[in-house]
Amino acid sequence: MENIVAKSQIHGNTLTFFLKSLGIFLIFILLFFSQSLFSQNNSKAEKEFNKALDYLNRGREDKAIETLNKVFQISPDYPDALLCMAEIYYNKGFDFDSIKQKAFPYYQRFVELYPSLDITAHYRLGEFYLLDYNTEKAKYHFNYALSNYKLPKEQEKIDRTQRKLEQIEFIEYSLDNPVEFEPRNMGENINTQYDEYLPTLTADEETFIFTRLIPDTVDFGLNIIMVEDFFQSNWVNGKWDKAEKMPSPFNSLENEGALSISPDGRTAYFTRCNARDGYGSCDLYYSERIGKRWKEPKNMGQTVNSSSWDSQPTIASDGRTLFFVSNRRGGKGKNDIWYTYKKDNDRWTKPVSLDSTINTPGNDMYPFIHPSNTSLYFSSDYHLGMGGFDIFYSNIVDGKLTPAQNIGYPINTSSNETSFIVSPSGKQAIFSTSLNDGKGGKDLYKFDLYEKAQPTPVVYMKGKAFDKNTNQPLAVNFEVKDVNKNTLIASSSSDPQTGEYLVVLPLGATYALSVWAEGYLFYSENFQLNDISKSNSYNKDIYLNPIIEGRSVVLNNIFFETNNYSLLPSSQSELNTLFELLEKNTSIIIEISGHTDNIGSAEYNLELSTKRANTVKSYLEGKGIEAFRLLSKGYGQTLPISNNDTQEGRAKNRRTEFKIIKK
Repeated sequence: MENIVAKSQIHGNTLTFFLKSLGIFLIFILLFFSQSLFSQNNSKAEKEFNKALDYLNRGREDKAIETLNKVFQISPDYPDALLCMAEIYYNKGFDFDSIKQKAFPYYQRFVELYPSLDITAHYRLGEFYLLDYNTEKAKYHFNYALSNYKLPKEQEKIDRTQRKLEQIEFIEYSLDNPVEFEPRNMGENINTQYDEYLPTLTADEETFIFTRLIPDTVDFGLNIIMVEDFFQSNWVNGKWDKAEKMPSPFNSLENEGALSISPDGRTAYFTRCNARDGYGSCDLYYSERIGKRWKEPKNMGQTVNSSSWDSQPTIASDGRTLFFVSNRRGGKGKNDIWYTYKKDNDRWTKPVSLDSTINTPGNDMYPFIHPSNTSLYFSSDYHLGMGGFDIFYSNIVDGKLTPAQNIGYPINTSSNETSFIVSPSGKQAIFSTSLNDGKGGKDLYKFDLYEKAQPTPVVYMKGKAFDKNTNQPLAVNFEVKDVNKNTLIASSSSDPQTGEYLVVLPLGATYALSVWAEGYLFYSENFQLNDISKSNSYNKDIYLNPIIEGRSVVLNNIFFETNNYSLLPSSQSELNTLFELLEKNTSIIIEISGHTDNIGSAEYNLELSTKRANTVKSYLEGKGIEAFRLLSKGYGQTLPISNNDTQEGRAKNRRTEFKIIKK
């Protein structure tokens, strides 16, 4: 079904490659068979064979196949006809589908009768034997081809064949070392007779969106046009309900698919093809949700999109890093995975191709960045695998991607495994493939992911933001940073109508939360997230105070070295938030105060708190805030806000605050 395409595809730009390869194939056929492999004694068979070549020259493959069958009736083992029929089916099909596999018996018979006449036939047979993991026969034919290629003009063929022999070693190892895998079809509410692929799952795991390839129009039964549209299913009473076509503004008259929703559920990134405002065959678009309504999608612009094919976006949980696939210039292969980053001014950076740990000379596609930002999953037809597209994963360590790992057999097979995602918990995976129990075409399957391939589990923190005085919902901005690594984990905002927010956070870290809105004092907090009992959610409502004289704010994300007044690098984000508040509200005068617990002498604590307050004041002055707007004072242990009898209480008392002296 993926072969019957009349419009640009979301899942892959294979049609262009097919048309190019078909043209090359026709030239090859006509040149190769301009002279017979050896003289034929049967003039009647030769006459029919020449007719078949004439049909090919005129683009009439159906008539050529019909005529070649007449040749076989006259001369069953006519070598030119055997090889010609094999090449027609091989080049006509995609990805070793049922059409391409019709070539196998013709290659097999040809090589059986005429083993030394054509090296390519041996290579092709090796490919077919690999489909069934018949590695011994595959090795024989690949080695035969390898021993007959000539240097230097056939170096590319030699390299390709040697790679096939390396693949055989990998396949034999994988067959002996299978991974745990029990796929379950997602059922008739999700899958149909058509192809389903490119799934996405919201952070709360209650909404499931995917792409389906469906008939668009049928002209008197002769012309079937397939288009890609979004379908959505919701988790209701312990199961996915019947998937329905998503309403406007997502689905249009053209192809849409490959939707990725930001963790807060408020921005959707997707692909649209052949649009009037597009820059290439397929472009990346985004839409923002306010309340329950999605705004009209916008093209992401010429900085991100190109004149080539751009598709398959996946947004990281920081809300700023977007991975996608493109065949634009500057990559390492046919289709590469690229990324772009949204800066503080909401402008996206020029996309960069991932390095050779991910991208190869082949096709590297279908990226999925897990909400933990610790693992990237993708499909590749070049990294060593079982055949076709295999699923791979790479872990992100200290900001760098580790070498790609094949996710293993029998998850990967000789068919194409694509569109792989992992649930926020990291324990369950969903992907698209064709299995015996399928509903038709490609179906979506789920399975429990074995431990080694699991990413870091995440929880989602959600709630609402309010004006503390009026209790009205408030549009606020969020940032969550890893305190120890001083790295941005999530950047988001609340819904301006409802005040709702959601951010996704990996377990096992200490976080600094900053929340701010124009005209309000900001809120900050630091907290640890370990195991959240049996739930994967952490609920917290946020209340912001309007800027009023006398109001004070605890700077929970200001950190000093122990028993010292030197700022730690992790304090910079909070200090910059305070700086921006002062820069936007130029009439404000504040007092910065330092406080300690009661450990140590009162004199020592007073001196330490004073120096810490002065350090914050100096930082802000260094950023350009006038000195007269900044007062500083140390209070030592005299103003506790909690009990000094516990470690937790003492931690709360060791704090830096600021208070509005004049608005």
